[in-house]
Amino acid sequence: MNLNESLVAKDRSFYTYRCKNCGWENRKKLISGSGVPVTRIGSYGSTGTPTPETFADEMYEATTIAFVAAAGSDPAYLTDSLYLFGEKNFNPEMTLRVETTSGTNDGDYTVDTTSRGVILLDSSDSLTTESAATAGTVTLSKVIYKPAISSGCSFCGSLNSV
Repeated sequence: MNLNESLVAKDRSFYTYRCKNCGWENRKKLISGSGVPVTRIGSYGSTGTPTPETFADEMYEATTIAFVAAAGSDPAYLTDSLYLFGEKNFNPEMTLRVETTSGTNDGDYTVDTTSRGVILLDSSDSLTTESAATAGTVTLSKVIYKPAISSGCSFCGSLNSV
């Protein structure tokens, strides 16, 4: 594109689109000299809600963490011989991502209760009994679900506007 082509006025539809749900005009490209933000467009099904993104925020890494399988009515749990779980702010109902050097107990679990040396998991979670030496380096992360950031239609909020 040469300089003269970029100076040619564009048709309004080059910069805007109409929401298929409500007909509101939204911006799809930045208009030179305008402070009006661009509105994300997309199609996310009937609810107009995008799938949230998952992030893992590392909270604790150690070689002193062992795993104990559920037995009878006792739930599965993690132990730390350094007793540092209490200082790391593991909270009930938190989704905990476990990554080990061994790979045996890697996965996402739900925290039921915590103390300084033990994290009890939700009764629906299961682990394989594994010593700290066998597990190797264990990284515990908090799983955070953030919605895909989008403003959708500035009038009705729908992303079903493509």
